[in-house]
Amino acid sequence: NGGGGGRLADGGQLVVSSSLRLGMLEQTAVSGADTTVREEVVSRMERYQAAKAALDSAVESCVLGTDEELECLEAAQSEYAAAGGYEIEARISKVLQGLGFETEEFDAPCSSFSGGWQMRIGLARLLLSEPELLIMDEPTNHLDAAARRWLGDYVGAYQGTVLVVSHDAEFLRRASNSIAEVAGGRLELYKSVTYDKFLEEREERQARVRATVEAQERERKRMQDFIDRMGAKASKATQAKDRQGKLERLAKQQAAAKALLIGQQRRPSLTLAAPPPCGMTPLALAGADIRHPLGAQDIITGADLAVAKGMRLILRGPNGAGKSTILKALAGSLRLGEGQRVADERLELGVFAQDLAQELPQDVVAFEYVSQTVRRTDGTVTDERCRAVMGALGLVGDKAARSIGDLSGGEKARVALATFCLTPCNVLLLDEPTNHLDVDAIAALLDAIGKYNGALVVVSHDRAFCEAIDATHVGYVADGKVLVEERSLRQSDFSELDRGVVNVAGAVSAPPPPPSLAEPERTEEERGPQDSAPKPPESLEDKIAAAEAAIEALDAERASCGEEGALLAELEEEKRGALQAEVEAWRAELEERAAQRKAAEEALEKVFNRGFEPPPPPLPPSTPPPPSPSPPPSPPSPPAEPPLPPQPEPPPQLPLPPAAPWCSSASCIAYYRALRAAQVANYGPPTQRLPTRG
Repeated sequence: NGGGGGRLADGGQLVVSSSLRLGMLEQTAVSGADTTVREEVVSRMERYQAAKAALDSAVESCVLGTDEELECLEAAQSEYAAAGGYEIEARISKVLQGLGFETEEFDAPCSSFSGGWQMRIGLARLLLSEPELLIMDEPTNHLDAAARRWLGDYVGAYQGTVLVVSHDAEFLRRASNSIAEVAGGRLELYKSVTYDKFLEEREERQARVRATVEAQERERKRMQDFIDRMGAKASKATQAKDRQGKLERLAKQQAAAKALLIGQQRRPSLTLAAPPPCGMTPLALAGADIRHPLGAQDIITGADLAVAKGMRLILRGPNGAGKSTILKALAGSLRLGEGQRVADERLELGVFAQDLAQELPQDVVAFEYVSQTVRRTDGTVTDERCRAVMGALGLVGDKAARSIGDLSGGEKARVALATFCLTPCNVLLLDEPTNHLDVDAIAALLDAIGKYNGALVVVSHDRAFCEAIDATHVGYVADGKVLVEERSLRQSDFSELDRGVVNVAGAVSAPPPPPSLAEPERTEEERGPQDSAPKPPESLEDKIAAAEAAIEALDAERASCGEEGALLAELEEEKRGALQAEVEAWRAELEERAAQRKAAEEALEKVFNRGFEPPPPPLPPSTPPPPSPSPPPSPPSPPAEPPLPPQPEPPPQLPLPPAAPWCSSASCIAYYRALRAAQVANYGPPTQRLPTRG
């Protein structure tokens, strides 16, 4: 979708099969949805939803347990299994946890999450719908390093066809097996190659193109020299005219070959406006309690953060810890619970947020938006200056004259970036600035930041971008606190242990989901077509082992920090306790699942035995009382009653089939058919109708 508006090209055809199941990552995600995360991510699983409804209907209709009813139930169970119904909870957990969600967030309303987290919900919904053709545009935006790697591995193992637009090299290494490069108005396909192999093959192709262009240039000079020397001679006029025709054809071939040279593409360049004068501390937070706009509790308490003149501060910390929320508090867009925001009277603040490009007015012409927005703060900026900056970012010709809604996502981001660069500011706040920017635009932004003399506060998951900024200070945000140190970045600032902090934007905590019945192991024949779905996540035993390993790694990292271990101890002690609590919770869940499984087996036995209660056993024959000591003589008693006739022997009992495990496959139906046949033979037909479910 190069145009951003979903329009077809001016020429050619787009042919799509009517039976194709296509899924595309929507930029609007789940904004405003009142459903829970769990409900939202399964909402597009059409086959599962249909199979679940059919199974519920079959269970309701299974009244007498006739062959017809059991066949209907068997077919519904087979389709439910083929749709992956019995692995649905495991699949939900695998995708959501891979994207950084905690288990307790699965039942939180989507509206309680920030825009970046809502994009993750939309991505999870797309992945779980499992379309035959999966289309994603920059899917790693809003993801941290761990989630990017997980998504790369997931897409790399996906059974369907995947079409991805991405500038994330590490993601492409994990996810792709073919590359199509768009350059110079052409689409160049590299089939069945890894990303690294693509880089090698592209260089080889470029070398061949350069050799062709050089040979054509030598041939052009040779023919032009012949024409210049022989064109005036009457005897050579015919040959010179023939060479002139060949030279014209060669010029077209040479132009086409030069178009294949990637190195001749225009690279964007940027320069940030000079910062206006200001005090030594243009912006600060003092004792600030900060909460998310949709939250019910503070996520940052007692924050003391002073942004000094010329400071280059990078904020690091776990997902959901409140880094972006701190930037909003610095920008003055959040009201503080306690404390205050202190701003210098000469403060000129610039904010480049991760969703800034999506908030642009869609019906305004790009050039008009840039010029009008910049002149609100600096009336001296000319049209020529605006066009120069937009041109440096590749927004030239008709692109600058288009409505913003008709531009691609990357072009919208460049419009926002042009506005940002033209506005003079002495403090810049950058919240995930690399989202929606391509590699060239990111390089241009870094070059401009390198020449900028004002203060800078950055939140970014892009490690290469952070390391290129040359930070003077690093802030760590976790557990409601902010710790700022005057130093450069180090390896521990990108620790993988930071990915597990809960997103605390939710207004209220939702109740835990109802317990689900675990499904036993089934054979490959019983699994059916759902084998093409992603594999279920690791077992609880594996999770326990992984958490214990993480605790050991945490202890080892703390020990290796030497003198800095004391600084990390306070921040990581609660994290270690959280991991230990997860281990205990998973162990308790194992015991609870075992009890649920046993209860389910007993409940199912009662359902199938209803109406087949055996008759009461016959009374045993009476026996004479034991002998007693001879009593004294008494009057003669009446004659004894005759003994009861012998009771008939009960009919021989047919053996019942051996007990079968609780399952959902055809073997379960076959077992209960055999059980029913034995019960009918032993006790006759059922005496009562099974009640229907309310």
